[in-house]
Amino acid sequence: MVDVPENFQMDPQQISQMQKSANPLMQYMRQPAIYLKLPSDGKFYPPGSLDMPKNREIPILPMSTKDEIAVNTPDALMNGSAVADMINSCCPNIKDPWSVPSVDIDSVLIAIRIASYGENMEYRSKCPKCSNEDNYEIDLRQFLDMPVDISGFDNEIEYKGMKIKIQPSNFESINNQNLETFEQQRLVSVMNNDKISEEDRQQRFQQIFRKMTEYTVKNVSNTIESITTPDGNTVTNREHINQFVAEGERQFYEAVRNAIEQAVKGVPEKTVTSTCSECNHKYEIPFTFDQANFFVSAS
Repeated sequence: MVDVPENFQMDPQQISQMQKSANPLMQYMRQPAIYLKLPSDGKFYPPGSLDMPKNREIPILPMSTKDEIAVNTPDALMNGSAVADMINSCCPNIKDPWSVPSVDIDSVLIAIRIASYGENMEYRSKCPKCSNEDNYEIDLRQFLDMPVDISGFDNEIEYKGMKIKIQPSNFESINNQNLETFEQQRLVSVMNNDKISEEDRQQRFQQIFRKMTEYTVKNVSNTIESITTPDGNTVTNREHINQFVAEGERQFYEAVRNAIEQAVKGVPEKTVTSTCSECNHKYEIPFTFDQANFFVSAS
């Protein structure tokens, strides 16, 4: 029996060679299709959650068979796990997909779509003048080339001697917000049921109101990276920050929310310019995508 040193680590090239020798098809597996420069340039990621290359561009692999099956599974798509797993699979340099900041998430998903199906995508729009609907083919690369100004997140808020450092929401917060919105919509639909009593309806309303209040406060507190007190104590504990926002002065809450609203203005809205085939009216519409059909091949 050979003793293995306690701190022994295999060279990555040795591991790669072992994997290839174990499966001769490994060398024909997925390769990066494109390289993405993150709008954040790697800022706002917790330590260890992003491996940033020296050239500041991360490789993007096309979706695997498992990825495509997962993103077409409603339950996995709804709770965000399918998208998180897909980012793990297609963006090996992103070690924690839940930590991807909001300023990057659209670019990451669009890059995966391009790597998997190409840069062109069919898009349907309705003319606001004559209501005619047209199909267009848009080049998704235009959205990756849009300049993004994240300097607003570098500004510290000063409030009663405290210094507050803000940050964008991350994918986990955005996903939780979507789940909470879906749940509240479900509860509202139950409230509209004629079969429930007025007392039950009032209880459900109070439940919805409390949940919405809690989540609105939590969304704002999640955009606070740290609070430095006048005596120099820097607080980063999430529970402490959440409690302070929830139970603190309304003016503090408003100051943080206003700062975030100003900061996100540096992220331009994605729009598509369309010309109606019926009346020739030229108009712009927001480019929005839902994950249920965005990761579906046109072929």
